[in-house]
Amino acid sequence: MVANSVPESHEDRCIGSFLGTACGDILGAGVEGQSADTIRNRHGEVREFLDTFRGVGCYTDDTEMTLALATSLVERGTADAEDTSLKYAEFYEPRRGYGATAHRVMGALQNGADYRKTGRIEFPNGSFGNGGAMRIAPVGLAYRHASDEMLHQAVEAALLCTHIHPEAIDGAFTQAKAIAILATSDPNGFDRRQFLETLLGHSTVFVVQRKLEILLEQSDEGVSDDEVIYTVGNGIRASEAVAASLWAFLRYGDKPEECLIRAVNFGGDTDTIGAMVGAQLGSLYGSAWIPSRWYTQIENRRHGRDFMIDLAKTLARLDIGG
Repeated sequence: MVANSVPESHEDRCIGSFLGTACGDILGAGVEGQSADTIRNRHGEVREFLDTFRGVGCYTDDTEMTLALATSLVERGTADAEDTSLKYAEFYEPRRGYGATAHRVMGALQNGADYRKTGRIEFPNGSFGNGGAMRIAPVGLAYRHASDEMLHQAVEAALLCTHIHPEAIDGAFTQAKAIAILATSDPNGFDRRQFLETLLGHSTVFVVQRKLEILLEQSDEGVSDDEVIYTVGNGIRASEAVAASLWAFLRYGDKPEECLIRAVNFGGDTDTIGAMVGAQLGSLYGSAWIPSRWYTQIENRRHGRDFMIDLAKTLARLDIGG
């Protein structure tokens, strides 16, 4: 696919977003937690799916929770906090690589805990982690024409059982807003800097805003990726993962496959950063940019590749608040 060609339909953007999420997640899963230097020393550059204890082509919790959220949206026709919590618990497979807090939350939900309280199960003020932002793309797709107020309410509902911290919510809202903009934009001549400026204008939490400002400040200065990522971070904080993903898109977004590869090779929380960038790329370009060597290796068992495509086609019919 020519990078700036226009996807045939919104349905294809949804398919691209889901498959892009999975590809970024899988590509990053084999080097999760490693620094950029470690990745370079061990692999040179990660361009292909690596074998993990889950197997080649197997996704992590990032994709699993994305699919759970999308399923809830399709079945309920809206972002319903109670139903999303039930879907997260239903889809939950411990082997997918959930963090310790997420394991506790999922276990509590499976045992009938109140979804309105599980977001404080580990931290009184809630988690500032990126677990909300990593899965939020389906909300951006379904609410692509909604007002900011309605989109924000949907994000909060999708996160309530796991993330109530303002940073986590604003990071997820920023990603959802990004997906909504990309899903309704023409790739031809798309202004990525203006896109980032728009996201900055919609963010409400200082730590997220400041990192977006840094990206804009450094975008024209010829600085290296390592310098930028060192400054904004690439860890489990929502503000860091969102900033790292947007830097990849800002700098390399005109070449989707290379953009996703670059994002994963930043190091850090590579599967989450990869999943978020993959969702962004798919929402703008559709699915044709995904190389066949990745596509054919995406796991295709229960909730696998074919399930993702069918779910994306159904989600594409939603235009909540439009």
